[in-house]
Amino acid sequence: MTKVLIISSDCHAGALPATYNEYMPKRLHAASDAWWLAFAKDMLARTGTFFDQEAVEEYTDQAGGEAGRINAMSAAPPELDDDALWTLFSDEQSAFAPRRGEWDGAVRLQELEADGIAGEIIFPQMAPFGAGLLQYRHAVDRDQNLEGIRAYNRWLADLCNANSGRHAGVALINVDDIDVSCQEVRDARERGLWGGVLLPTSTGDHPFYHHPRYEPLWSVCAELGMALHSHSGWAPDYGDVPSATAMYISEVDMWAHRPFAALMWSGAFERYPDLQLVLTETGCSWILEALRVLEFKADLPFFNHFTRDLTLRPTEYFQRQCYLGASFLPPHEGRDRHRIGVDKLMWGSDYPHLEGTWPNSMESLRRTFGSYPGDEIRRMLGGNAAEVYGFDLEALVPIVEKVGPALSEIVADA
Repeated sequence: MTKVLIISSDCHAGALPATYNEYMPKRLHAASDAWWLAFAKDMLARTGTFFDQEAVEEYTDQAGGEAGRINAMSAAPPELDDDALWTLFSDEQSAFAPRRGEWDGAVRLQELEADGIAGEIIFPQMAPFGAGLLQYRHAVDRDQNLEGIRAYNRWLADLCNANSGRHAGVALINVDDIDVSCQEVRDARERGLWGGVLLPTSTGDHPFYHHPRYEPLWSVCAELGMALHSHSGWAPDYGDVPSATAMYISEVDMWAHRPFAALMWSGAFERYPDLQLVLTETGCSWILEALRVLEFKADLPFFNHFTRDLTLRPTEYFQRQCYLGASFLPPHEGRDRHRIGVDKLMWGSDYPHLEGTWPNSMESLRRTFGSYPGDEIRRMLGGNAAEVYGFDLEALVPIVEKVGPALSEIVADA
């Protein structure tokens, strides 16, 4: 390729609320609609507690005048009856519905290509009954949650398969019944969701991922080549006090870091050397200090008991089986790329989220990557993701030559 292959390791997609009814049993349609309405009212009640309105308006202007579902709710009238709120929230013509690219595959591809992106890894937006970001945060019926997960995975598979080879979809699961979870993984892979599996950041009332109950899940993911993913987004509910959002933003990465230590100390990485873990939108420089601490603990005499069945050091497990989805990689973290490993980092735009780089990714790339060698740029912007997820590079060549940037667009003296 003469142009630079860009595969965003962190994008998001989600359907309009009513669309999910096409993918779940009819008996749950009314309950799903009611859940979405309650969610919309909750967002209205929390207006102004996440992003400030000035930032929302700037993003809306840059993104072509469309508003994001949650952020734009701040402009909605506070008192609406259910019918009016449902129309605002779920009608594709409403300015308060999700960006069209979140659920319309043709528009999505157009917007990604305009940003120089040839392929992507797709993580969930909100799904019915809290499947996804709210899972294990607010109590929901387990049967409903599972059907919400299935509806999302079926919908995402259709979205991805419409542009075969361009979208690696990451499947949702829950961990209420591990045998059911394993079957969901198999079904997702069969439908074409080859991006892997999103581990719930919280396991609710269940043990965390160091527990033997998850052994069948690690086994099936290793067997099918379905990478495990941890993605920031979940945190405990800090309430509605003024400092709640500051607490959320301060700690949200921390919760998504935890699966690495659990899989390492429990021996899951040892027993399943083909099992891969990708930690996405959690920052990247943190792993250096985390590994330093784990190495220190591994050398403590009383840790001999915990390491006797491990043949590798903590850092070696990370190097063998883990990757970092370094979303919108900032310059100060990019400077640590050699200490972390250039082959461990995958850039992501976080399309279509407000905090990401879309629709101005080229400006962000120049700020961070502008002085890097060309081979490092190509690795982190697309080469690593192509290897981890198994993108067909030959099929992507004509696409990259059409939409990808020249190296000189990122590096001035290339």
